[in-house]
Amino acid sequence: MKTKLSYLFILLYTLVSSQENSVINDLKFSNYSGHPKKITEVITFLPDNIYKSISYFDKEGFLTKIEYYNAESEPSHKRSINKVINYNSKDKAKRYFEAFNPGNKKTETTGYFEKISDSLYKRVSENPFRSISLTKLFYFDKNNRLIKTEETGNFFETPVNSTIFYTYTPKKETLLEDAVKQKKSKLIYQNVKLDQHENPVYEELTDDHGALQQKIEREFEYY
Repeated sequence: MKTKLSYLFILLYTLVSSQENSVINDLKFSNYSGHPKKITEVITFLPDNIYKSISYFDKEGFLTKIEYYNAESEPSHKRSINKVINYNSKDKAKRYFEAFNPGNKKTETTGYFEKISDSLYKRVSENPFRSISLTKLFYFDKNNRLIKTEETGNFFETPVNSTIFYTYTPKKETLLEDAVKQKKSKLIYQNVKLDQHENPVYEELTDDHGALQQKIEREFEYY
């Protein structure tokens, strides 16, 4: 009997470990390589809206925390943090998170990010006091590239229902198709600069008319 129980325990442990090892970590989710422990990202939405965030990762490539800073109309080092998201990554297959405002210490949203299968992940976030309840499904191809998202729920009592398809071309273009609104668009990456680990430290995104939509600057700190 003890032998059977021991075998069952080993089998269950192997299955859980195998599932966790096959979970796409957050670095791969964002197509980053190497072992960054901290990524500072500054996004400039034209004309001059600037957003900054700092993401922290454990040695396995999973997020532990993201700090979001107040938007500024021009570059500044005096931005204050307006939101922090903490992640609990003990269970890699289902990771819980909590977003809170560091100013008033109030929780804004809670939720989890769960692996459903090798090609499907689900994110659930909610705040019943603010009428926020969102479920988003992420579909991946065999190369772990995002090919489809589906999001439903309510955001401040506004119904949310979207389905987006993603297609990638050899010319560093991403084609987006909004199945609900029946709209198609294109994002093109230009002037991309990479660091020694082939991660983008600078890139520009233009639309299908060639108009610049945003500039992204990143600083990577590695283990």
